[in-house]
Formats: sequence, structure tokens, C-alpha cells
Amino acid sequence: MRRAAVVAGCAAVAVVAALVLARSGSTPGAAPTATLAVHVTFAPPLVQFGDPTTMRIDIELDRGAVQPKTLHVAADLAPLTALSAARTSRTASGRLETVSIVQRVACLSDRCLAKTVTLRPVRASVTTHGGAVSTASSPSLLRLGSRVTPADLAAATPQFAADTAPPAPSYRIAPSTAAPVLDVIAALAAAAAACLVALQVLAVGRRRRREDATDELARALRLVREAETRPVPDRRRALALLARVLRNRDVGLGPAASDLAWSEPSPDPQRIDALVGDIEGERAG
Repeated sequence: MRRAAVVAGCAAVAVVAALVLARSGSTPGAAPTATLAVHVTFAPPLVQFGDPTTMRIDIELDRGAVQPKTLHVAADLAPLTALSAARTSRTASGRLETVSIVQRVACLSDRCLAKTVTLRPVRASVTTHGGAVSTASSPSLLRLGSRVTPADLAAATPQFAADTAPPAPSYRIAPSTAAPVLDVIAALAAAAAACLVALQVLAVGRRRRREDATDELARALRLVREAETRPVPDRRRALALLARVLRNRDVGLGPAASDLAWSEPSPDPQRIDALVGDIEGERAG
């Protein structure tokens, strides 16, 4: 009995000593495998379209080589949709410090209809004691299951809540009536256009004839004035030309110019000057 008590007491002392040594001793911390590393996981890794999942980004830092407070993380969630704000936590064990970013996401876009969605790598950078270092995770994969079962695909005709056939077209004017009417309108428009073109051509022709006649009369008057100081035959020829031009223009002074051209004994310069002045006055009027 006494021996059993002694054994129990020794055992108790040994247990207490072990606990004290365990508490007072130092447990070696985890050693980092790299200066900076990034890992991305999903929980669960397989979801259906629209189901939420938790995206977790773990950044491992070597506390002895970097400045953890300078850590910068760039993550692109597309095509995922964030369902909550990201939560960040830090844990340290020896030289290893782990920064964890957790966020609830869901795949809701057209790209989520595929069996697998690949996200862009998450990039992280941090300042070291000798400069800066950056790294990126491997492309993150999220597997998606289909909500459509083989039985759904085997259905011959899908069931719609309403008639999908388009309604019969309706018209204010029947096509059989509108077609002839439009043909008549097009023909009238073409005829009107032809008339306008013809009128424009006639107007241009009349304007050119008037310009030509005006130029011819001005030339004839100039020749008559120049002939005033020339011999009599030149005066007669210039007045005869003027008379012919005036007759073509239905000007009343045509006979006067003709009479003066063949007057005897000869066309007087004063009478020629007076005739030219009357013609120019009539043109100006």
C-alpha cells in the first residue's frame, strides 16, 4: 500500500515536471520555403452555376528577409462576382508569416457556363532588406457542375409558358395596293424631274443667247465708234453690221442705222455719234 502511494507520487511529480519543461521550453517555428509565395484555393472547389464558394488567398512571407507591412496584393476576380467584403488575417510561426485573404464569391456570368473557369494569377509584391520582390500564384481553377440533367436534355420539345410563334403581320395598306401606288408615284417623280431638267436646259440656252446677242451688239457699237475717224467705206460697213444686229434683236433703231449707212453723200460722224448714243440709252433703259 505504501509502495503504491510512493509510485503514484513519483508519477505525479514526473507529469508536473514534464508540463513545466514543455511550457518553459521554446518550440521551433515553421521554416518558410521561399521569401514570398502565393496560393489560391476554393472551398468547395466544385460548385454549380450561381452557387457561392469561398476564395482563399494565402501569402507566405519570410519575416527574416522581408518587411511584412509593405505587402501589396493584386487579385482579379473576373469572371467571379464578389458576395462579401474580403477579410484579412495574419498568423506567424517563427520566421514564417502567413497573410490570408478570404472572400465569398459566385460565378454568375456567361463564362460560368463552362465546366472550368480559370482566374488570372494573384500577384503579390513586398519590400525586402535589399530591394523588392514579387511573385504570382498559379492560374486558379474553379470547376463548375451543370444544373441540367441528361433527362432535361432528352426532352423532345421544351415547355414554354406562352406561345412563341410570332403573330401574323398586319398592314395599314395592303402590299398589293401599295406596290402600284408607289410605282405611279415613282413615275410621276421621274417625269417631274425630267421636266425640271428640260426647263433648266431651256433657261440656260436663252441666257446664253442673250449673252451672245449682248456681246454682238457691244462689238457692233464699238466698231461703229472706231469707224467714225476712218474712211467712208469703213463707216458704211460698220453701220451696216450694226443695222443687221439691231434687226435681229427687234430694236427699233435698226432702220435708222441702215439709212445712215447708205446715206449720201456720206455718213456724218456727228450723226453716227448721235445714233450710237440713242442705242446705248435704249440698252440702258
